[in-house]
Amino acid sequence: MVRRRLATAGLLVLLGLGAATTLAVPALGGADPAVYMSVVGGAEMLFSLLGLIFAALAGRLPGLPPRVRRAWRWMLPTYALWLVDVTLYAVMPAQRFPSLPEVGQLLIPPVTLAGILAFTRLPHSPVERIKLWLDAGVAAAGSAMILWFLVLSPALAGAASASWHELIPGILRPLLFAALLFGVGVVLLQGTETAAARAPLMTVVAAILLLLIGDVRRAYVVNHGGSLWPSSDQTTFWVAGLFMLMLAPYLQVWRSGRPPVPGVSATGAAPRWPYLTAVPGYLLLMLTVGVEHPYPASGLIAGAFLVSTLVFARQMIAARESRRMAVTDQLTGLANRVQMYEALPRAMARAHRNETTVAVLVIDMNGFKQINDEFGHRAGDRLLVGFAELLRRCVLGSDLVVRLGGDEFAVVLTNLTEPDNAEAVVRRIRAAMAEPIDVGPTVIQPSASIGVAVARPGDVEIDDLLHRADVAMYEVKKQKLRQTTAEKSVGGT
Repeated sequence: MVRRRLATAGLLVLLGLGAATTLAVPALGGADPAVYMSVVGGAEMLFSLLGLIFAALAGRLPGLPPRVRRAWRWMLPTYALWLVDVTLYAVMPAQRFPSLPEVGQLLIPPVTLAGILAFTRLPHSPVERIKLWLDAGVAAAGSAMILWFLVLSPALAGAASASWHELIPGILRPLLFAALLFGVGVVLLQGTETAAARAPLMTVVAAILLLLIGDVRRAYVVNHGGSLWPSSDQTTFWVAGLFMLMLAPYLQVWRSGRPPVPGVSATGAAPRWPYLTAVPGYLLLMLTVGVEHPYPASGLIAGAFLVSTLVFARQMIAARESRRMAVTDQLTGLANRVQMYEALPRAMARAHRNETTVAVLVIDMNGFKQINDEFGHRAGDRLLVGFAELLRRCVLGSDLVVRLGGDEFAVVLTNLTEPDNAEAVVRRIRAAMAEPIDVGPTVIQPSASIGVAVARPGDVEIDDLLHRADVAMYEVKKQKLRQTTAEKSVGGT
């Protein structure tokens, strides 16, 4: 408890330091240049050093999953490069490429790309991996159009008058940043394996975007004849970005004191935002071409934008339908096992935050094979559909009813304030089974064995919860079998 409080106090101190420093940078913009650069350089050096220390600590935390610890070790070169580079800029100011500070700046994006990709696990399926690359590529291409307009195109336009010292970094930096944005797209689309790493990784992404905005702003000013001296708004983005980069591993250390909660990788819903990144590119195209050649260029650009929008909309509908088919049982319309394994970790994490609980019912129909054999598969299918509707009527809209396969079902009960609430649902299901189901040639009285497992405090293993529900269900089935055998024995005597 003491360690947790100290970590929280440290977080508050860091947040105060970051806010004060970020606000001080624009306030000192008109001060003496030596004082201004000392404040900026000192803040950047401090944040880089602290980030390196915190990343090293996060890489050794025993409570983290091995993949997360390994990812923070992959991030160590990023923090080390920033520390070395900020120091070199202080020692060797106003040096042209290929000076050590300039070369160090070019090394940071690929090293950071390797670090952030280490946080996420790629899909096992080759098709899913290709879809992920394509979605991330769309996001990177849309962002690259902005980089082209603001940075790369002006640099190439002035190539005739620029020296190679200016031209090479002016071309390489936006290309490297485009690759880094591709990695950011992969991370945002695929997510993390554990909830513990989600907030720290999103903080790293925010830091990358802030640093990129500062770099693009500076490159745009320089390429359009502005001053080489960084303005206060440019340095504010850099200082804020390095602060966020430092804060990310500390958040990981701070969260390590909390009980672990399950996490998931990418959400299954079809992502919309990668396609929206194409919108700025079309707007810039309309701005640069349409003004000078409104006829026919502006109409053609508007038509291309409309066609792309329709294609994107069609793609989203197809992706959503594919997603629905992948996570839905085709006979009953219930969720299938895939959807349950995606929803249950989120439900357990939400219950942990809200101090509620989650329960799982595993339900196995009794005598289903005999009904199939006697009345045919069509009657068996009608019985399954009717039983699925029965289960839907007995739960809340936030709960998930699942067909595991064959005549086996499951119900995920979320946001339970009391463990006894699960038994109340079981009683509703048993009461509903008193009403027969019409299967065509006859009506059938449904019967099922129901096992219940309630998540215990600190539970994170989904398979353990399902196994306990499964064992409970078989115990109920065995009791019914013993009771039936005993009744037959009494009747025989």
